[in-house]
Amino acid sequence: MKKGRKRLYDVLFALCILVFVGSGCMLIQKIAAQKKNDGRLEDLSSLVTAQLETEAQTAADEEDKEEEIQEKTLTPEEIRAARLARLEAYQKVKELNEDMVGWVKVEGTKIDYPVLQSLYSPNFYLTHDFDKKKSVYGAPYVAEECDLTQDCPNILVYGHHMKNGSMFAALDGYLDKRFYEEHPIVQFDTMDSYGDYQVMAVFSMSAVDQNNPLYSWISAGNEEAFNNYVSYVKAQSVYDTGVDAQWGDHLLSLITCEYTHQDGRLIVVAKKLEEMETAEK
Repeated sequence: MKKGRKRLYDVLFALCILVFVGSGCMLIQKIAAQKKNDGRLEDLSSLVTAQLETEAQTAADEEDKEEEIQEKTLTPEEIRAARLARLEAYQKVKELNEDMVGWVKVEGTKIDYPVLQSLYSPNFYLTHDFDKKKSVYGAPYVAEECDLTQDCPNILVYGHHMKNGSMFAALDGYLDKRFYEEHPIVQFDTMDSYGDYQVMAVFSMSAVDQNNPLYSWISAGNEEAFNNYVSYVKAQSVYDTGVDAQWGDHLLSLITCEYTHQDGRLIVVAKKLEEMETAEK
C-alpha cells in the first residue's frame, strides 16, 4: 500500500516537473518571438528614418547638429520636404512586401508601423506578420473593403492589442482625455500621399451584437451612411473632442481589441486635416 502511494507521489512529482519545464519552454519561446517581432519592426522603421534628415540637418557640422535641431523650428516647406522624403523611403519597405499600402504613426507611442492589405485573403494579416509568416502579433492592416486607390471615406485599420504594449495597445491611452490632448494627431500615409488626422472620437463596444447599426455605416460609402457614422461615434465617444466632420471629409478608424466588453473593440476615429491645417499643427 505504501509502495503504491509512493509510486503515485513519484508520478505526480514527475508530472509537476514536466509542467514546470514545459511552461518554462513556452515562456522562453514567447519572449524570443516577442524580441524577434520587435526587432523586425525596428529594422523596417530604420529603413524609413534613415532617409528623413532635412537639408539643414545634413549641412550642419556633426558636433553642432543636435543643438541646431533643438533650436530650429521647421517651416511648413521643410515639414513638407521631410514628409515627401518619408514617401520615398516607404518604397524601400514595400520592396520587402508588395502588400504594404501605407504607414501609421502616433508620435510619442510605439505605434510606428507599416500598414498592409491583402485584398484576396481577408484578415490575412490578423494572423501573419510583415514577412507573411504565422504570428500572434499579426500586422496592422487595412480592411479589404477599403480601396485606397479610390476615394475611401473611412479607412479602417486593424491591429492587435498586445500585452507587451506593441501593435495598437497604445490606443488605450486615448480613453484618457489628457492623452488625447498630448497626442491629437494620428499620421497615416499611403504610398503616394501623406496625411495627418485629428482624433475626433474614442469609444468601445462589443462586436457580438451584429444588429448594431454601426456595421452598416462603418464603410461610410455614401452621404447618409457617413453622417450616421459620424453622429454615432461622437455620441458614443468617452469625451467631446470638439472635432466634427461633414460629407466630403476623410476619416481614419483605428480598431483594436478591448477587454471590458464581450469580444470588445476599441475604436479611435480621426478626421484628415487639410495640408494648411497640418502645417499649423
